[in-house]
Amino acid sequence: MRKNYTVLFVMLFSAFIAGGLGLQNLFDSAMIIGVSLGTVCLFCAIYFAGRSQKTQ
Repeated sequence: MRKNYTVLFVMLFSAFIAGGLGLQNLFDSAMIIGVSLGTVCLFCAIYFAGRSQKTQ
């Protein structure tokens, strides 16, 4: 059975962005960290989406 991690990384992307917005009042750099980690997750989602398209 093949696993597709694209949906997981897209959900992590939105969770990191929401977490950065939610913790913005507690930590000064929460939004920068949230956007950075979200961008990494978005690139991972793009990688796995392209990889699953290539194997089909």
